[in-house]
Amino acid sequence: MSANRAETHPCTSGTPELGVRHAVIDGALEGVAAEVEIRFARYGRADAPCIVGMGGISASRHVGDWWAAHVGPGRALDTRYYSVLGFDYLSALPAGWSGISPHDQAATLCALLDALGIERTHALVGASYGGAVALAFAERYPARLGSALVLSMAERPSPMASALRALQRDLLRLGDDLGFQAEAVAMARALAITTYRTDAEFSRRFAGSPERQGGCWRLPVEGYLRAQGERFARQFDADAYRVLSESLDLHQVDPHRLHAALHLLAVDQDRLVPRADIQALARATGASFTCLASDYGHDAFLKEPAAIGDWLAACLQQDLRMRRPALSA
Repeated sequence: MSANRAETHPCTSGTPELGVRHAVIDGALEGVAAEVEIRFARYGRADAPCIVGMGGISASRHVGDWWAAHVGPGRALDTRYYSVLGFDYLSALPAGWSGISPHDQAATLCALLDALGIERTHALVGASYGGAVALAFAERYPARLGSALVLSMAERPSPMASALRALQRDLLRLGDDLGFQAEAVAMARALAITTYRTDAEFSRRFAGSPERQGGCWRLPVEGYLRAQGERFARQFDADAYRVLSESLDLHQVDPHRLHAALHLLAVDQDRLVPRADIQALARATGASFTCLASDYGHDAFLKEPAAIGDWLAACLQQDLRMRRPALSA
């Protein structure tokens, strides 16, 4: 493991320290060792207790950007008291690897913590795919986290969610075959968006009548889906999208090996990760369980800042109360 290149920035209010580390990790699927590049961003004081923030497959190391409502002074992930760490997920297959699992992302995070001299994190906060990584980390490295706050993720994917992602990957393969990779990425992402949101939200926003445009009938929802897909295609290539989509379906942890303090949040209207699956994981592990009602479905962790912020703050406060007696004993 080596610390090669660092982009040094002051860890002041809102300005993250950006850096790159390199490490060798063993792939979870084949056990083949590979050197990986780990790009990270750190907010707050480097010597403060560390909270790792992880989002969906499109999230980056810039936690303070995509989760701005929760990272910063006075927010749930308060940078006056915590160091908030984000990292870019592995999305390019190393030689000899057939896929990248959430356990590989967990190993990458562990290597980053080693490189930064962080023996134990205060908490991991993971939403959607980040929740899978948090659970994988808790299973494999229980001594290296205080607690895991997991939003919209269970112990394994539901068959329906896997089926929907399989169709998206079929679109990516078809785009490769026909030479329309960017268009296929946009279409696959547009299809994915329909699974992140709910019928109630779409009925409220897109209930207008079809209009005749360019020789065909256009529905109000089409422009939104097209814009979302094209924006994503400008940021993601087909290979990275396929790898991370497959990674979601490679997710699986054993609840009986999850011994860290866990806080689980489900969304009642989530079409991808059913409430019942998360509730079953809570029962199997003794985790705290909260269910949120939201017309934003799986995307509630991005679109319900007040409710999510309150939940994050409450979980972190509960952890502090539980740790104080142990520290004073």
